[in-house]
Amino acid sequence: MTLAELKAKLDAFSPVKIEFVGRVMESLANPPTAEIKQRGTWLTGSEEWIEYFGLALSVHHSATTETLGLTAFETVFRNACEHLGWPIDPPGSKTQRFVDLTVRPGAGPERRLSLKSTAARNLSRTSLHISKLTEAAWIQDARTARDRRNLTQELFRQYQAAVTHIVMLRAFREGPHEVPSLYQLVEVSASIFDSVQTARLDVLSRDAPLIECQAEGNTVAVVAVDRSDSKITVRRVQLSACTVHAEWSRA
Repeated sequence: MTLAELKAKLDAFSPVKIEFVGRVMESLANPPTAEIKQRGTWLTGSEEWIEYFGLALSVHHSATTETLGLTAFETVFRNACEHLGWPIDPPGSKTQRFVDLTVRPGAGPERRLSLKSTAARNLSRTSLHISKLTEAAWIQDARTARDRRNLTQELFRQYQAAVTHIVMLRAFREGPHEVPSLYQLVEVSASIFDSVQTARLDVLSRDAPLIECQAEGNTVAVVAVDRSDSKITVRRVQLSACTVHAEWSRA
């Protein structure tokens, strides 16, 4: 839409519409400040992607103090990729288990993404928590360590065959009814789960086992087989083992 076409539409708007547009325009004129945390990534390599995402945050918070939740995050992330003309799968296609979005950024390799978001209280600045990586209905019925190990390892083989990366949007805020002061976009490679395949049998002896994920001799995450909710949780994922793309902060 050209500027002339936009002005023509505005001339036909009612006073209520003009007031609403004015609020959105005010938000767009004062977007959150973007800070690139790691330059040259597939996302930060494009200034337009970063700008688009920040503007979407502005529009979202022109109408609500609620954080950009998972459904809205998926939509904004997809729209930012579409804006750059990156090939993506159609919305709602769900052609592959675990995968929320498949995108091929520019000339780079295809990325099969699991998208997550959180606005939990007291978010850590050094680690992140994935409250539900995926459901696992078999957890309730797996009564022996061997069964738990076999089923857990098979689940992660399937997960890593489908998902290449997890992308999480983290919203930091002072109180539950306040606009987030900062959004952080973090990416976790699915390779972080490689050591699940070498987990010792005794580690799976508990009803709710914890499997340490190792990288270069260090524990970089902990996989929790959550029997109470039949799900896989990932705890204490070290940000040093992730890619922190960017942060958007509000004054």
